[in-house]
Amino acid sequence: MKQRKIAISNQKGGVGKTTISREIGIYLASTGKKVLLVDVDPQGNLTKSLVETIPPGLYEAFTGNQFELLEVKRNLYILSGSIKLAAIEKSLIGEIDAYVRMKGILHDERFNKFDYIIMDCPPSLGLLTVNALTASDSLIIPMSPALYTMQGANDLLETMMKVKENLNPSLSFLGVIINAFDSIPIITRQIRNEIEESFGQRVFNQSLSKSIKIEEAIARRDGLIELQRGKVKDEIILIGEELIKRLEAAS
Repeated sequence: MKQRKIAISNQKGGVGKTTISREIGIYLASTGKKVLLVDVDPQGNLTKSLVETIPPGLYEAFTGNQFELLEVKRNLYILSGSIKLAAIEKSLIGEIDAYVRMKGILHDERFNKFDYIIMDCPPSLGLLTVNALTASDSLIIPMSPALYTMQGANDLLETMMKVKENLNPSLSFLGVIINAFDSIPIITRQIRNEIEESFGQRVFNQSLSKSIKIEEAIARRDGLIELQRGKVKDEIILIGEELIKRLEAAS
């Protein structure tokens, strides 16, 4: 199987990048595939949702120091993120490999065993996000049905096209996943319709509902698929299955 590298990004905060990254990673690992989650966000929320003690991770990899690929569940590993990543953008200014450092990191033979590498990007279009896009095959944009949600996605797509033209011609836009969807308010249904009108078939058929069960799973460091039953468990399975089909179709 060809290794898949996926950037999950949106410059708008609060749209569920970390939730989607985490749950897709846990789902894919449950199918028997080896999965690496890369926490590119200096906030480190993906890392905190899976480990108690943060090991040497992406910052150390960027700076040429020893790092750890920590197994957090069966078949699921993490390259941790931390606040130290905030210093990376300043330190790489002027470096000849500033935008391809992540790509170089992932060429290390220790990454060869993974079937999927999923990168949770920060809510910005800075150097860390561009590094993730340059190192990825595919881009997924999580979007919440909230006001002004379209602007961040449009800006990101412009950045993606620049990365594709100048740094990574193999990068493709895999689609939009609608997160935290609540079908009751009229406004959320209207915004979802706007997203679907703008992105058409790029929008995943299945969205992830707004649910307290997501926060409860994170608090237990579990995934939604580890719930005994529930609507959001079924939804993340359908999203994961659709992701695999979209990747196969894009090959």
